Formats: sequence, C-alpha cells, structure tokens
Amino acid sequence: MAGPGGRVPYGCGVKIERLETWVLEAEGPAIEFGAGSYSTFKAMVVAVTTDDGITGWGECIARRGPKVLDSVVRELLWPAVNGRDPHDVEGLWDEMFTLLRPWGHYRGFVQEGMSGIDQALWDILAQAQGIPLYKALGGAGRPAVPVYGSKVYTADPAAMAKQAAETVAAGHTAIKIQLGRSAARDGYRGDIAVVKAIREAVGPKVDIGADVNSAYDAATAIKVCHALAPYDLWFLEEPVYPDDIDGYELIRRSQPIPLAAGESEFGIFGFRELLRRRAIDIVQPDVARIGGFTAAKRLGALVHAHNVRYAPHTGFSCGVAQLASLHLAAAVPNLAKLEWMFITNPLAELFEEPLPQPKNGMLTLPTGPGMGLALDRKRLEKYRVS
Repeated sequence: MAGPGGRVPYGCGVKIERLETWVLEAEGPAIEFGAGSYSTFKAMVVAVTTDDGITGWGECIARRGPKVLDSVVRELLWPAVNGRDPHDVEGLWDEMFTLLRPWGHYRGFVQEGMSGIDQALWDILAQAQGIPLYKALGGAGRPAVPVYGSKVYTADPAAMAKQAAETVAAGHTAIKIQLGRSAARDGYRGDIAVVKAIREAVGPKVDIGADVNSAYDAATAIKVCHALAPYDLWFLEEPVYPDDIDGYELIRRSQPIPLAAGESEFGIFGFRELLRRRAIDIVQPDVARIGGFTAAKRLGALVHAHNVRYAPHTGFSCGVAQLASLHLAAAVPNLAKLEWMFITNPLAELFEEPLPQPKNGMLTLPTGPGMGLALDRKRLEKYRVS
C-alpha cells in the first residue's frame, strides 16, 4: 500500500542489492599493553546498499587477519542477505548465525563478519526512517552518554601519572589505565606503583579503571587486587584469559574490586555463562565483534536481568565502530560509561566531519539520520590494503 504522496512504505519491496568492503591498515605510534606491542591499526569496513539507494555502514573488528574477514563477509555471509528485505534485520542475523553454527563456526571471524553486516542494516533502517540510529534501536532517552577516556598505556609510573593528569585536565572525569606488563621484572609490584602514582596525580574523585589484557593468573590477580584496594579502582578489566571463567569467578569472590570483561566474547552465548556464574560486574561487549547491534541489544536484556552494568568497548577500532558504539551506549539499559579512545589512531577520522568529542565526561549523540556522519570514501581508499 502506498503511503503519503504515493511513496511505498519502507520495508515493502525494498531489497538489499550491493555489498562493498574495505580492508584498512595504517601505521601509528607503538603501544605497549598486556597482550604485547601494537602499532599497525587494522579494520574491515562494510557498506550495504539497497535497491532504492540507501547505504548503511558497519565495521568488523580486525586486530589480525582482516582479509580473512573480507572473505567471510563476501563468500559466507553475503549470500544469506543478498536480495533480502533489510527490515528483517534480526531474522537475517539469526539466519547468518544458523548458517554456519552446525559446522562449529559460532564464534570468531564469523560473528565478527556478522557484526559489520548487522550494523550496516540497522544504519539503513534508521536512515530510511530519518532518525538517529540509537532511536531506531529503541533509544533510552539519552541524547548524551557518559564516557571514560582510554587509555593510559604502559610507561614508567611518573610518565603514566603525568598523562593521566593531562587527560583529566582535558575534561575526562573517568579514565582507563594499563597494567600487566611488569611480571618479569618485579612480580607486579610495578603495577601497584603505577596505580598509586596515578591516583595521587588525579585525586580521589576521578573513576579509574585498570586493564590487564589477561596478563595475570587468578592467584596473581587476587594478590594484586588486595594491594590495589586502597586506591579505589572503578574496575579491573580482563585479569585472566577470556576462557578462564573459573578464574573470573574465583577472583570476583576473593577480592573487593569490581571485575570487567567482554571485549573478547561473541554473541549471547559467550556472555551467558559469565553472567550466570556472577563472574563479572561490568559487561564490555564490542559492537564490531559481538554480532552487531542485534546481538548487543539482546545482551542488554541479559545485563538488565542480572543487574550488572553495560560499558561498550571500542579499543583500536576505526571510527565506524567507535560511532556505532556511541549509538549503542545511548540505547542499552544499565549503562555505566562508554569507552572513548583518546589515542592517536589514523583510522579513527574516516568521516567528512570530525567525530564528536566529550566535554566534562559526556559525549553528545549526532542528530542526523542513521550513524549521523557521512563516510569519506577518499579516506577509505587512502588506507585500503590492495
């Protein structure tokens, strides 16, 4: 049935028609953290266009092997959505998941590939309605979201304390710092010195989260947490490997600092056991890994039911996932804060205008339809890997 002016309502006859992908890579300053050294920023960006000309954008997390993700999206997932109605976005998510789940591919590259496509489809739906993406997701009455500045990476304690103080002076009311690189030298006493120096530098009112990137074992984490308790950490993130759920459970019940994790998890099933066993206090999904907005929204229901906090992760992602995470943060229940990266990342600014920046610990949502910022294809081509 035609709507006002003879226009066919969106979702009636509109089809997904074209896929474009970009494998991106750019050199940045070397960063030392719990998982090693990182200097080459990588990303895989997806554009999906409908037969009436609306293009939606998404990002697949691509720390390693972005060309693998390109193949997953093009060869495995695209056939499942090509020619379909983008309005059926959640059903298409289920179909992509079911397509490869019987073969054991229900995590990893497959869900990372699904993440980009799903983001793009939600972007299409929001643009078609003429509303910001977070409102298409259901919204949560948040035109702005609280953020924490991330991250003060590994250096000597004085240098880290100086950077932390500068970050707070620039307007952040919460920050994240790096721990977990001092085991070989001093049995993690260096981590304690870092937290002490930073707390003294920023004062008692700033929230400080600390990321270990799985550099501890459970016993070490418990010992360190007791030593860090006087410095009032907001959370300790990924103290052990993401598959060590027993370790998370033991750490959480054996010391007073709240635990955070989730950037390494996939879909609802990856988080189900962590939540069932009350192993974490703050859930940190990455929209470019978990399976896009559909999976992130479904996780929001579990977070609400378990009365824990939701804090979307961004990390080394390019600007597409950072912007998508902002919309996600505006739409989920039990929001704590959104991670907002202040590091130098050449792939962050891929739009025709700059990403929004926080003021006094808050970040205002774009008001345009969909993601709210237009991608700059020249910048995409600049960083494309041939």
